[in-house]
Amino acid sequence: MFSNNPSFFIALRYLKPSKKNSMVSIISLFSFLGIVLGVGTLIIVMSVMNGFKIELLDKIIGINGHLNVHVLNKNFDDKKFLNFLDTTNSIKSYRKLIDGQGLVSLKNNSTGVIIKGITNEGLINLKNNKKNVSISKNFKFNDNNVILGIKLMERINLKVGDKFKLIIPKTTNTPFGSIPKIKTFTIGGSFDSGMYTYDNNLIFTTYTNAEKFFISNNNKPYFQIEFNDIKLVDNFKSDLNNIELLNYQVYDWRNSNRAFFNAIQTEKNVMFLILSLIILVAAFNIISSLIMLVKNKQVDIAILRTLGATQNTILKIFFLNGATIGFFGTLFGTIFGIFFVLNINTLKNFLEKFTDTELFSAEIYFLSNLPAKIDSTEVIYVIVTSLLISFAASFLPAWKASKSNPIDLIRKG
Repeated sequence: MFSNNPSFFIALRYLKPSKKNSMVSIISLFSFLGIVLGVGTLIIVMSVMNGFKIELLDKIIGINGHLNVHVLNKNFDDKKFLNFLDTTNSIKSYRKLIDGQGLVSLKNNSTGVIIKGITNEGLINLKNNKKNVSISKNFKFNDNNVILGIKLMERINLKVGDKFKLIIPKTTNTPFGSIPKIKTFTIGGSFDSGMYTYDNNLIFTTYTNAEKFFISNNNKPYFQIEFNDIKLVDNFKSDLNNIELLNYQVYDWRNSNRAFFNAIQTEKNVMFLILSLIILVAAFNIISSLIMLVKNKQVDIAILRTLGATQNTILKIFFLNGATIGFFGTLFGTIFGIFFVLNINTLKNFLEKFTDTELFSAEIYFLSNLPAKIDSTEVIYVIVTSLLISFAASFLPAWKASKSNPIDLIRKG
């Protein structure tokens, strides 16, 4: 009689709500919703963490490059090194820079800034090769005109064409003693990197100016290099060692940001473990609902066994009952999570308008938009984890039901 294997049909019948089994149906519903929320939340959180990591790496590299080669003294062979850079196919772009610090002075207001000295060619190269760095149109860049971060201009309430004084800590000896260097600049344009820290604190000036301001025994120029693929950094280091250059030091993006990105990865792993508990709680609900269902269906189990149903058939019926909840909960949770991620900034803007609050502050999170990047491998990992937990939770009560003695069940019934 059971040769056509109607296990799935009976399992679906047991899933339908009924007056006699209303509590079972309610627990099953909460199990379903728990898995939907657990899977959806996991996908959302993992995608946002991915977005943060990718965007921050992109923004940091957008200004700093993949690798910096610092010149230690005047004996460094610039020509040999530049020839090496020009003949290396893995390099996308490079530029020579000098860094320093200064103080913007305007009326009764002053603020500390970071100053980068760069050539005109280097600035054009930066603009053309960095997708995240935009510079205002028709900008002026010379010894008297500088480029300011857009957030810095807003903070000190200046616009293109305005003048300000820049105070450099490096002192000059005069008959009146040592005084800091002061020069008046005109704002020739603005840049926007999308990274709040840079946009709020950085000024670009000419390489000639920076050379006068900052060159010292402790502060030398450096070459900022970007590769076609970030994974080529280590290959470049090996090739650089082979050309026998002296008096230089190499720093790549990992030297200054390793701890930061390791912290993001650790937080991501911890969040996965914590949010997996939501799915685990839903799995316990599946176990509870199946135990109650088995208890309520003891007579049905006895009748099925007497009609010829095997232990495997009973196992399939109750296993499919719980597995169906887990499968569809995972399916709808995945759809919910992906939909939320794809529309996360639209939802963020709606909530900000609705609550009249700023949910994602650029000052705190460094980025102007909430980033999210769906990783298909991680989504598959979340789906598999959810299904395995659901199937494991479904198996135990189903196995217990299959081992029931039909005679004992009829007596109890």
